[in-house]
Amino acid sequence: MRLRPLLAAAIAATAALALAGCSGTADATSSSAASDHVIRVGALTPGNANDGAFNQALADALAKLQDEGLITYELREQMADPATSEPVVADFASQGFDLVIGHGIELGDAIFSVAKDFPDTHFTASGGADILDKYTDNVETWTYSTPEVGYLSGYIAGLTQASPIGRVESLELDFVKATDSYFQQGALAANPSAELLPVVYAGSFDDAEAAASATTGLIGQGAKLVYTTGDGIAAGVGAAASKAGVLSVGVSPAAGAEALKTNVSTVDLDMYPIVKAWVEEVADKKFGGKGVTSTLENGGLVYQDINSVDGAVPSDVASKVDELIAGLKDGSVTIS
Repeated sequence: MRLRPLLAAAIAATAALALAGCSGTADATSSSAASDHVIRVGALTPGNANDGAFNQALADALAKLQDEGLITYELREQMADPATSEPVVADFASQGFDLVIGHGIELGDAIFSVAKDFPDTHFTASGGADILDKYTDNVETWTYSTPEVGYLSGYIAGLTQASPIGRVESLELDFVKATDSYFQQGALAANPSAELLPVVYAGSFDDAEAAASATTGLIGQGAKLVYTTGDGIAAGVGAAASKAGVLSVGVSPAAGAEALKTNVSTVDLDMYPIVKAWVEEVADKKFGGKGVTSTLENGGLVYQDINSVDGAVPSDVASKVDELIAGLKDGSVTIS
């Protein structure tokens, strides 16, 4: 899953407005014709909005809220470079958008910089857990529960009884390492005898070829299941695992049907409840001064239905996962 906290972006760029955007409404006429209670949203993602993972979670939420008549929106993709994104953020604000969403840590600096100059515009910024205390009067901050994502993914992997377990991660960043640590806890809680092979870093969020090579290497070491945290590398993990007949966890639907054939499940973001809450706060003039975390409890984290992989996955995995989630929600299960 691509939160991309702690990833510094400092690449020389061309003018921001030259970048093609994806528009969910998109024209000024429709926006001006909207009734007063319809919130106008400008959003930016660091990658492609059809990635089936982090970026698409926001795009899907915006589309659903527009279908419900709550917002009109414009979405700009490939905004990882702050030299490109900051002019776009400023343009949204100067055009009078009610809410500007920066979906990814690469966008944080641009959001906070522009927000100072537009105190009457509402903004959101995302990052690791440390961003939650960085909110301002007009910037709300967001992250997701790394412990829940990692532990639940590991628990699902452990319940399959497949061992050894390999892990292909993106970059050796703090939040990625934390997710992996929680994954290991979850896997061993479900299967104390599981063998965990050393994690391999693909060196990128999106290099599917590198991820496929890393997966093949782990399978060569005996891995019977390979886990990844999603994004573009998931396509490589899923393809290599499926080709070898090895189970995977964490492959997104964007990887394609073949890659999903042996994928047991994936813990996903659902940005709808989070974005809807922001929109309602803007409408009610109650926005600002807090941070929010996507969790299983608030519906910001969900998991894909368990794939039996033609009987290779024990039949009780789904019920055990539901029991774990219920325990996490009611507090009877805690993650340390």
